[in-house]
Amino acid sequence: MVALPGSVLSVEPDLRMKTVKAGFIARALAIYRVDLAIIYRDEETRQGDAELLKLLLDYEATPPHLRRRLYPLRPELRYAGLLPPLRTFPHDAPLEPSPGAVVDGVIVGRDSRGCRVYLGRLGYWRLRGCGKPAGTVVTVKIVDVNSKEVVEASWDGIYPGYSSTLMPSLDSVIRWARGRGYVTVAASRLGQCLDRGLACRILREARSRGGVLLAFGGPHGTLYGRAGFDYIVNTVPFQGVKTVRTEEALHSLLALLNAVREVDWCEDSL
Repeated sequence: MVALPGSVLSVEPDLRMKTVKAGFIARALAIYRVDLAIIYRDEETRQGDAELLKLLLDYEATPPHLRRRLYPLRPELRYAGLLPPLRTFPHDAPLEPSPGAVVDGVIVGRDSRGCRVYLGRLGYWRLRGCGKPAGTVVTVKIVDVNSKEVVEASWDGIYPGYSSTLMPSLDSVIRWARGRGYVTVAASRLGQCLDRGLACRILREARSRGGVLLAFGGPHGTLYGRAGFDYIVNTVPFQGVKTVRTEEALHSLLALLNAVREVDWCEDSL
């Protein structure tokens, strides 16, 4: 999971640029299969920017065929058309219904027979034995095209996308993560270089402890020296610019950890 300050949007001059930056962050989260984005308020976060970042990230994570049902017109989404397509698997709904197809839908009503589920261009279907309230997003599998019946399903190992939540401060994020035993890692240009050995150590601990929190500071702040982190790492040594932006550090840290995990370099390390 990843922790980001609301101030990543506060440095942008207007809603248009804030929306563009949120799209850049959303793509990074999805590319590297982040499960949870925690947005916290730091001293640089302007009023409403943490909530705006969550709204834009949630909108991006929602399958396009469900957005009109879940998001009424509102001024904060004025430039939502600038958000890049996320293209996770749940976002590519089938053009035609077929038995066995898995798709995300939204519950639009309930009766004694179950729930009525909207599947975008596939129309309305019946989910029997469902007691969830209207507005709930569910993953279903098409059972019968003629009777338009579906059953609850899952993406069965396929990355479904991230979710997001708000927390009042970085300290609250750290307490929450450490209370669950997670490895806590902060990104800072003053931290130790994230080489292969250190990356493998972090991932091994994360596997044994149940997860890892990757925390990023604001545009003008640093997490170096802050208590509560197991590791403080630098993922852009010998940087050629004065500052590495938060969204750029997000990409570099996630890319390095992802490479070690997928190539399985850790077998020969440490």
